[in-house]
Amino acid sequence: MLEQLKAHFKNAMLIDQQAEKMDDYEWFCTNDGKQIGILKEALTDREKQLLSIFLIPLSGRDRLLTEEELAWHRFLVNGDHAQLPLLSTPSPYYRFIQFHMKQTTVDKTDFQEAIEGLFQEKVVIVWEHNQRGIIVERRAEETETDLPFHEMIDALSSDFYITLHLFIGQTHPYEAGLYHRFYAEKQYFHLAQTHIPTQTIYTIADVLPLVFIDQHPQLETIQQSLSFIKKIDTELLEVVKIFLQCNLNVSLAAKKLYMHRNSLQYRIDKFIEKTGIDIKHFKGAAAVYLAILANEYKKH
Repeated sequence: MLEQLKAHFKNAMLIDQQAEKMDDYEWFCTNDGKQIGILKEALTDREKQLLSIFLIPLSGRDRLLTEEELAWHRFLVNGDHAQLPLLSTPSPYYRFIQFHMKQTTVDKTDFQEAIEGLFQEKVVIVWEHNQRGIIVERRAEETETDLPFHEMIDALSSDFYITLHLFIGQTHPYEAGLYHRFYAEKQYFHLAQTHIPTQTIYTIADVLPLVFIDQHPQLETIQQSLSFIKKIDTELLEVVKIFLQCNLNVSLAAKKLYMHRNSLQYRIDKFIEKTGIDIKHFKGAAAVYLAILANEYKKH
C-alpha cells in the first residue's frame, strides 16, 4: 500500500521524516508504526477520509513521535489495546492528567518542554488534537500524592497566554482494564467542562456528584424536588454555591466574592430562613450543593 501511496502523492508524501513545517502535513500511522505525512494541499477531503480507514490519524504534530509516544497515542486516542503490552519498561501504576486549552496558537514543543519541567519523573504527552491532550505520568505506588497543580496551571497560563483546564485522574494499576479507566475519566472531564465551565482544575471529587445526577434513572423526579431553589434569586444562589465550594469557610468565601464577612453571613442566614435548610452543617450543605448541581444540569 505504501508504494501505491508514494506513486500517487509523489513528493507530497513523507515516511518517517521530519518536515520543516509539520503542521503543513496530515499525519498518519501504519500498523507497523511508520509515520506518514501528506501535504494538506495535495490531499482532498475524500482521500483523507479513505486514508483514515486504513491508517491511524495523528494530530497535533510538531515532530515525529517516539516509539513510546506512538504506543500511548494509539492506545489512548485510538483505543488500540494491543499497544499496552508493547511498552518496554512499564510502571506498576499510571495517572492520566488531561488538559484542554481554548487557544490553538501554542508552540507545542515549548509547551511540552514546560510541562515536562514541572514533573520530577519523565512524562509522556499525547496530543488528541491541537487543543487537547493527555499527560501520562508514571507512578511507583498506588497512593495518591498531590502536585501543586494550581501553581502549575497559573505558570503555564501566564507563560503561554492561554486558558487551561486540567482533569487530574486517579492512580490506576498497569493492567488490562487501564483503557476503560482512562475512558471513564475522559467522560468525566467532558461532563465537568460542560457543567462547571468556570473551574480550571477538576478531580473525581468535583465530578462524582455530576456523575450521579447524569446517570440517575429518575432525574426528572429529582428535579421536581428542587422547588425550594425557585425561592432564591440567582445572585444569592451563586453566593451560596461559592460558600459551599469553599468548604463552608466564611472568610475564604467572602474573600473570593470580594464581600465583607458580615455581608456574606447575612446572605447565608437569609438563605437558611427562606429554605429551612441549614447549610452551615454538612447534611444541609451536601443536600443543597447537589440540588444546585442538579438545577444547573437541567439548564444544559
